[in-house]
Amino acid sequence: MSETRSSSALFKRAEQLKRWEESETNRQPSEMGNKPKKIKFSSGCVFLAACASTDKEEVLNLLKSGADINTANVDGLTALHQACIDNNMDMVEFLVENHADVNRGDNEGWTPLHATASCGFLSIAKYLIDHGANVAACNNDGELAIDIAESDEMEDLLQRHIELQGINPDDARTFEERSMLEDAKYWLSSGCLGDVPNPKTGASALHVAAAKGYIKVMK
Repeated sequence: MSETRSSSALFKRAEQLKRWEESETNRQPSEMGNKPKKIKFSSGCVFLAACASTDKEEVLNLLKSGADINTANVDGLTALHQACIDNNMDMVEFLVENHADVNRGDNEGWTPLHATASCGFLSIAKYLIDHGANVAACNNDGELAIDIAESDEMEDLLQRHIELQGINPDDARTFEERSMLEDAKYWLSSGCLGDVPNPKTGASALHVAAAKGYIKVMK
């Protein structure tokens, strides 16, 4: 396992902080004489900031006001992803107890368990699994959490749960491709085109297949 891949979650965190430093929301007036502009933060930004500062009282108030606990930043990282990357067990427990989605993927398909496995935070990984984290979930590169485990101990933990659940890792890695192939065959046989672009991303099944190299699906 390469050092680069196993550290991807930490690189994501560094890039996120870099974007924050360069963003309009963290920019100071360029000249002393400039009149400060009032900045209105989105509700999602306020929620993620409260979680990052571990202000539980504020987080609860925001949730009561309708905030989405699974709201994500530009990278698709939720507050739970971030708490896992930051090795903040207390916040991980708090978010899960308040119904954060333990299997939510970011823009690259990384679940909180993927992020935790790549960082080597064993206690958090155990907690996530005990609370429903899917050890068979694949990221966009077709990797299970065990494939990017940072340590032998993490790999042993994930392997044990894979065996306990009777999961075939190879089947899990190819599940999406096989499902898309079955859908494509159905569309062809029925004459019904189901390859409708995602309203949010604009990507169709063909786009996904091309991006991931699913040659059989594309054919």
